[in-house]
Amino acid sequence: MLVIPARFNKNHPEVVARGAPADTGTWLIQYMCDRIGITDLGRCDVLDLGCGCRFADAIVNRQLPMKSYVGVDVDEEMVEFLSAKVADPRLSFFYWNAGNPNYNPNGRALSADRVLPIGNLKFDVICMFSVITHQQPADAEAILTILRRYIRATGHLFFSATVEEGDFGYKEAVPEAPAAHSIYSIALLRSIVERCGWKIVSLEGKSPGGLPIQDSFLCIPIAA
Repeated sequence: MLVIPARFNKNHPEVVARGAPADTGTWLIQYMCDRIGITDLGRCDVLDLGCGCRFADAIVNRQLPMKSYVGVDVDEEMVEFLSAKVADPRLSFFYWNAGNPNYNPNGRALSADRVLPIGNLKFDVICMFSVITHQQPADAEAILTILRRYIRATGHLFFSATVEEGDFGYKEAVPEAPAAHSIYSIALLRSIVERCGWKIVSLEGKSPGGLPIQDSFLCIPIAA
């Protein structure tokens, strides 16, 4: 049994109220698999950028199928805890000092040429839950460009974001707190995704079936 301190659970209170992190994590993993068109992740090498602790909780405590899982996050204390306490050899965790105005203001600025601290690994599935939701456009573009180098040719990228119709481009839901909640026009986010070497396969609106997720994108890599 993996017991994760409550301080590492950074989900919105409304999400926390829906169930234990292991349960909400299980629901979201299954939803992602359904979108990809697979039963589970038992044959997949998975990279979770901005991993938090919810999926580790679900994989370990709900015994979910998983070939391998690599979690990367800007919370150094949480990464150290998970690295020390998760005994499952399928799971590994890495700290990445990526700057963010809201979550890591003293971190190193993002740029497209940065690398992740995971070597030359390639993945079948790359996911980001509530990451682009907290990125301004230049940083979102840098992240999506970086991730393109870590996907296998037949792989999938799944991520959540907040999008709205209109030609506004980008706006902050909380202007006094940059990147606290980033809102994109569909046109702008689509153009960023495609510029970074991805093709959008599907887009679904927020909270499908009551799940705690914003609008979600399933993408595949565009052949170089």
